[in-house]
Amino acid sequence: MKVGDIVKCFDFNGIDSCYMIGRVVSISDLYGDFRAEFIKRVFDGVEDKKFKTDFFSAPVQGNAFMDNDSFPRIQVIG
Repeated sequence: MKVGDIVKCFDFNGIDSCYMIGRVVSISDLYGDFRAEFIKRVFDGVEDKKFKTDFFSAPVQGNAFMDNDSFPRIQVIG
C-alpha cells in the first residue's frame, strides 16, 4: 500500500460485508496506521449513505487484532 492507492478496509476480520473504500493520503510508520479520503462505506452488504465524513484512519495490515494472511483486512483495489 502506498499514498494514492485506493483501498478496501474491512471492519471485521473474516467478514466481507462491512467495509470502507478510500484513497490513501498518508501512512504513519510511527503509529502504524494510515489515513484515507473517504469514497464509500458498506455495512451488512448495503451502502451506508448516512455516514458523513471526509477521511478515515485504520491500522496498516498486521497492526490490528487478529490480522492474518488468509483474509487481508486491507486490500489495494486501485
